[in-house]
Amino acid sequence: MYHSKNKVDASYEVRRSKASNICSKEEVLQAVNAHIKNQQSETNDSKTQEDTSQSIIIDTRGSGYTQKGHMPSAIHLPYRILLNPLNPLQLLPKSELHTIFSDRGIKYDDPNLKIILSCGSGVSVCHGFLALLLLGREISEENTRIYDGSWKEWGRLDEDLPRILPDEITR
Repeated sequence: MYHSKNKVDASYEVRRSKASNICSKEEVLQAVNAHIKNQQSETNDSKTQEDTSQSIIIDTRGSGYTQKGHMPSAIHLPYRILLNPLNPLQLLPKSELHTIFSDRGIKYDDPNLKIILSCGSGVSVCHGFLALLLLGREISEENTRIYDGSWKEWGRLDEDLPRILPDEITR
């Protein structure tokens, strides 16, 4: 309508490229199930414990993490703590980001560690992804993934997925 009324030639080509660094619900489920299996092995004091430290999930939501629930094994890293309080359009300096990630036990500098970023709807994961880039993480399609379905998909109660809901969260 705009084109015909204003006689504007607005022809353009839309190219669809393959999205990279995006993972599916099934990939996240594998990471969660590996964590659950590892916990059960620790509880049973089994010597056949699997090394599941090679995959972690980082949840960048704010209050939704405790108010709505989260995936088992998810590390809570609210995106707002990565931002400069005087200018929320900037990430914190590298040294402060390093401390935040280290305090949570996230070995971002290990290129073999698979990091899956999740949030509420697939938006605030970008803060975590950019912070990892700023910290110098060697990012590949295999080792740093974004679960764009995030809690919006995972938290749907009509699906039988492992989750920790608000009444199960110890405060």
